[in-house]
Amino acid sequence: MTSFILFGPIHIKTLLIIVLISLLLPGLLKKSLNNNAINKFTIGLAALLISNELFKPFYLTVLGDFKWSNTIPLHLCHISSYATGLYLITKNKKFFDFAYFWGLGGGCMALLTPDIEFGFPHIDFISLFFGHGLLFFGIMYILKIYKPIITFHSLLNAWKYAFMMFPFIYIINLVVNIFADPNYQSNLWYLASPPGGASIMDFFPAIFQNPPMHIVPSIVIGFLVFLFLYLPMFLINRGKS
Repeated sequence: MTSFILFGPIHIKTLLIIVLISLLLPGLLKKSLNNNAINKFTIGLAALLISNELFKPFYLTVLGDFKWSNTIPLHLCHISSYATGLYLITKNKKFFDFAYFWGLGGGCMALLTPDIEFGFPHIDFISLFFGHGLLFFGIMYILKIYKPIITFHSLLNAWKYAFMMFPFIYIINLVVNIFADPNYQSNLWYLASPPGGASIMDFFPAIFQNPPMHIVPSIVIGFLVFLFLYLPMFLINRGKS
């Protein structure tokens, strides 16, 4: 099986496909479909976003080198996919507040520096890029079709919701890893340890590369990413006022 090459030809082509589909298809759908068809597509997209994350542990354990302990679908990108799907169903903006910042922030990081060992067509590669690509498409689709207003309060909401879940996710990692095989440890939100693959954490000072100290700069970088994602929305909102 071919090893994954960061920013190799397959990685770059995959990223381009995801970006082009996500940026162009929502506009084409809006122009070519009536409201009834858009509503049906929206419900189908919501179902796919949610069901893919819920069923992922089953097909990863059957087709990949995974066990129950390292396939718990509660990573931030999993939760962002649920939130995106729930927004499409309910139009409750609190779901999109979370999905926009954590889905784009964490999801884009996962696409750019995926924590995988093997390249296409390994199930790890397909699962990661399909799931995160679908999340990216879902967020672009919402921005194009429903145009929710993202404010600084949205940023604070996304941060608040994550910190409310933080202690529970940390405890889940601790409890699961008591029973888990050492080679299949739970590492939800990368709270137990930094990602195994290449990531921005590789550039942390040595003192911050080992758990639990790696969490500290991750929080700072996360907030800076949120501010970067908020900037275009701030400029758009200011232009409308």
